[in-house]
Amino acid sequence: MADQTFVIVGGGLAGAKAAETLREEGFDGRVVLLADEVEVPYERPPLSKGYLLGVEERASAQVHPESWYAEHDVELRLGTPA
Repeated sequence: MADQTFVIVGGGLAGAKAAETLREEGFDGRVVLLADEVEVPYERPPLSKGYLLGVEERASAQVHPESWYAEHDVELRLGTPA
């Protein structure tokens, strides 16, 4: 299936987890994740309950660190509305 491409529209939790699941299940084709926001996908509840209150670091709200996407061959296109 290396000649197939999955384009995931939406850079939220669901989009990031879809990319993760594709790789975990052995999909070896191209995975492109389009995100309108310029930040890596993050979880909204931890952002509002931890980071914005000053209790946790900003990275704690990220679904995956930015390096995860390159390590798992996921094209992360931030600032790309669909």
